[in-house]
Amino acid sequence: MSKIDITDIRKHFPITTHHKFFNHASTSPMPIDVVEAIREFIEDIMNHGNMHERKWIRQVEKTREMYARLINADPEEIAFIKSTSQAISIICKGLRFKRGERILTADVEFPANIYPWMAMTPKGVEIKFVGAKDGRIDPKDIEKSIDPRTKIIALSLVEYGSGFRNYVEEVGEMCRKKGIFFYIDGIQGVGAIPVDVKKFKVDFMSTAASKWLFGPQGVAILYIRKDIIDEVNYEEISWRSVIEEESRKGFKMESKGFARKFEGDNANFAGIIGLGAALKFRENIGNNTIYRLLSKNVEIIFEELKRRKYHIFGPVSNSERAGIIAVSHPDFSCEELVSKLLAENIIVSIRNNHLRISPHFYQTEDEIEFLFEVLP
Repeated sequence: MSKIDITDIRKHFPITTHHKFFNHASTSPMPIDVVEAIREFIEDIMNHGNMHERKWIRQVEKTREMYARLINADPEEIAFIKSTSQAISIICKGLRFKRGERILTADVEFPANIYPWMAMTPKGVEIKFVGAKDGRIDPKDIEKSIDPRTKIIALSLVEYGSGFRNYVEEVGEMCRKKGIFFYIDGIQGVGAIPVDVKKFKVDFMSTAASKWLFGPQGVAILYIRKDIIDEVNYEEISWRSVIEEESRKGFKMESKGFARKFEGDNANFAGIIGLGAALKFRENIGNNTIYRLLSKNVEIIFEELKRRKYHIFGPVSNSERAGIIAVSHPDFSCEELVSKLLAENIIVSIRNNHLRISPHFYQTEDEIEFLFEVLP
């Protein structure tokens, strides 16, 4: 779009006629474009079966290219999977951890970035937690926790509970120098802030389509740095994992040398095509424009909450913020605040005893003003 017209953009989001929605860190409402793309695919199957399968495959590859562009990766480094937990399982099984090796993570991570690592402990793999202070993780504390047995550091790009934006560039540099793998759970950052996997020096990163990207549920994306793809010896082989996938004779177990080999053999065409529509919608607006407008909305909300003497949990500066603001009130409980907001059709959430407000780029200052007409 040559000129940004928020009124026009909001027509793509029917939710704006029903709610004041400040809960994008949970599940973002899909724009009409995404729903129409999924509907078109489903109706194509209804009317034509698999006659247009090659078209669907081209759409999947186009989506792969757009997502790679979004995070400054190469398309061969991108795999479409079903969840963040599956991404970590691929890493856990593929890196062949040895007894006594350690996973280093933070004690404020979302459970999806904890339980798959914990599943390795019966094999003698250890998990070490770095303690957060008021929702913030100091990279110096991470460095102090590294020892010769540390194999991988697993960290969120943005913490789900506090909205704290981790110093991933600093941690990535630390990992690269020490020969440690670095995994980022990008689910609360990708789509909300600029992401550059090369700049972050990250080896693995996963995210889901259904939060800041505006995509559908049930689709996740795994980035694996191409230099280490062959080091990930994932054992769940499918026929689409091998080079000669269409061969019906002379079977050869030669895996593809790119991330696609981790996708399995039954693509979620509807979900991936829906994600593609979301990425195209974003590109038409301009991802940098989206980041700028979201940052502006976060700043307005942050400053007003601070003026009203709410306790701000987590970020202390603009560089530490993304799309989440977590607060508590000195006189009202989170439950009381949510009840007030729901009565006026304003949607937020509670995480870890804090009110979590997560706007997006398409929201107006009028909506934000109304939010504060209701909040004490």
